[in-house]
Amino acid sequence: MIGLLASMAYVVPLIGGLILFKLDERKADAVMLASFISALIAQLGVAYLFLTEHHEMVHVSYITTERFGEAYGIIIDPMSVLIGTVVAVAGFIFMFYGVEYMSERNVGHPGGKGRGLFYAWMTLFEGATLGFIYSSTFLGLLIFFELMGLACWGVVSYYNTPKARRAGFKAFIIPNVGAMIGFYTAVGIGITQLHDLSLFSLSNVDPSVKPWLFIALLLAGYTKSAQFPTYSWIPDAMEAPTPASAFLHGAAMVEMGVYLVARVLQFIGDLPIWVFYFMAIMVSLTLLIPILNYPVQKDAKRLLAYSTVAEAAIMFSGLTFAALGLDIGLKAAMFQLTTHAFIKGLGFLTAGTFTYSLGMLDLRKISGLKDVLPINGFSWAVALLGLAGLPPMGIAFSKAELLTDLVALKTTPLAWLPIIMVLTDSGVFLWVGMKWIGRNVFGKPSVEKAPTHWIINVSLIALIILTLVSAILAYPLVEEITFYGVGA
Repeated sequence: MIGLLASMAYVVPLIGGLILFKLDERKADAVMLASFISALIAQLGVAYLFLTEHHEMVHVSYITTERFGEAYGIIIDPMSVLIGTVVAVAGFIFMFYGVEYMSERNVGHPGGKGRGLFYAWMTLFEGATLGFIYSSTFLGLLIFFELMGLACWGVVSYYNTPKARRAGFKAFIIPNVGAMIGFYTAVGIGITQLHDLSLFSLSNVDPSVKPWLFIALLLAGYTKSAQFPTYSWIPDAMEAPTPASAFLHGAAMVEMGVYLVARVLQFIGDLPIWVFYFMAIMVSLTLLIPILNYPVQKDAKRLLAYSTVAEAAIMFSGLTFAALGLDIGLKAAMFQLTTHAFIKGLGFLTAGTFTYSLGMLDLRKISGLKDVLPINGFSWAVALLGLAGLPPMGIAFSKAELLTDLVALKTTPLAWLPIIMVLTDSGVFLWVGMKWIGRNVFGKPSVEKAPTHWIINVSLIALIILTLVSAILAYPLVEEITFYGVGA
């Protein structure tokens, strides 16, 4: 039963997405919401059964051959259940908000007709992401990885301006290069040496090949997660409608690069210490980029985009310690991914309300939200303070868990480097965030009144609540995440 529900969670939105290419307006609204609600119900069913039946792991192999071993299957374990639930819950809230955002009442981007195409890409995006999360083989991961990339291209280029088309192709091509390096290498080794495409076969890779296979897959994760030096596609991807921005930053595209590397680390077994050094240096170089860019950003979505680069790097900081064999690093990365989804979604949906209600994203021209749009002003303050790592937002506790990785100092003093960079990033973002909160929320109102809608407000309130409780809800599953490979 649990395997059927997990499969339904991604198959239903994939089918719904294909149907939506032929629909528009109210029919499209209905089918899109039905697809996301169905995925959410199925995913909550998976979580309920997994917890109440006390499973450790459920592995279902759907396609097995003598030559390729397991070609396609699913893994239901604490990591896939946790992250799948995050994606299903966040995705539904983002697209519930999207029904109003894509309407003709949007001041900055009046919608109405044509939104069925956007819904189609977003629903496929949801299905591909959930399919990726549950996949147990590299063939399955590759297929859903590429489908996510295609959907990302569709939503980023949706407005069909020259800038949007250019950004869409960039968002598709850069991660695809990583896929070619990482997944094709893994599939090739699986076919020619292991005769098995399953993640379970990773620990059987020749020790001399294993670290290089990991680096190839790490590069696939880096390109997906907009890490140094391939980060530039993510600020450009702000051309997408805001619900898509929230999804690809908070619960899908960027996070799935982190999830990929976490999955590989779970199964691959012991790695040489130079892999840790490589990852620590890459994380630190990546964190330099947003630290230098925060102070000069004037566009609300671009400020959040650079924050996404940093938050993904913070997740990779946890995985850097996981490469030393510390399962606390694996837990910290998935904890950070979970709490980040809701706070980043809150930030983007609030920025979307600037477009919806005020017709702008220029932070220099937005002022007095506490008087004009009080819910929006409060949510903007919560988002910026939360992304800086302040409690009581859940992301504060996931960032704090990274500090427990300092047991790695027994192995190498370089373990300090990622932590110092994470703390520096949080400090700089707090300084910049406080500046904009003072101006945007508490400044003199820039307009007398602005339109809003109950769908917008309900979505923001739901995300504010989730930012406060996500750490508490996620922690029991986070604590169950562990390694499965040799030496676990």
